Amino acid sequence: MAEKEIIGSYRELPLGSWMDIQSICKDESLEDLDRQVKIISILTGLTENQVLNLPIPKYKEYVIASRFLERESPDNHTRCAKSYRIGGYKCIPLSDYRKLSVAQYVDFQTFSKMGEDYFVQMLSCFLVPEGMTYNKGYDIVELQEAMREDLSVADALTLSAFFFKRCVLSIKDTLTFLHRVVRELPKEKRAEVEEKLKMLENRLLTNGDGLRM
Repeated sequence: MAEKEIIGSYRELPLGSWMDIQSICKDESLEDLDRQVKIISILTGLTENQVLNLPIPKYKEYVIASRFLERESPDNHTRCAKSYRIGGYKCIPLSDYRKLSVAQYVDFQTFSKMGEDYFVQMLSCFLVPEGMTYNKGYDIVELQEAMREDLSVADALTLSAFFFKRCVLSIKDTLTFLHRVVRELPKEKRAEVEEKLKMLENRLLTNGDGLRM
């Protein structure tokens, strides 16, 4: 059997492989050795049987190389790129929330509430092929599958941090505007509206549905 290179960083690790590893780590039915074998299988492209038949020194080498997964965030943080090659698409990340369509916002809210298993779908709300509009002129499911294969974990987490930061800034701008509007209300209505606005602010900026991931 030819020697296999092992993925040794978040920059090399495809998003789909990382999500598979996350599922393995959460599976409480697995013994530690079984979990380790499954993870090395993903990182090397070997079958689980091939991993089990490795010489012990090579197996230990792979275990050591896989320890980058113990870090919660990618090494070498980078800025969000202007475009990403994903499958046959050149995708442009949404940088201006004023251009966010209602469909994108609704889908983003839906996927963000559904948990990390829908991380790819959530990201696909903000990565649109060049020259196209959201979910029009391309197969979004095909793009999501390509994201699993071609988008690295490092890039995916950089993008998600970028999107959430822009989202929070947009929410803050909107809340600032609303506070100004409330100050113009008659005094007898102001207290009630201010209380509701405060509740909305706490929900959106502390534990809002769209920000839990």
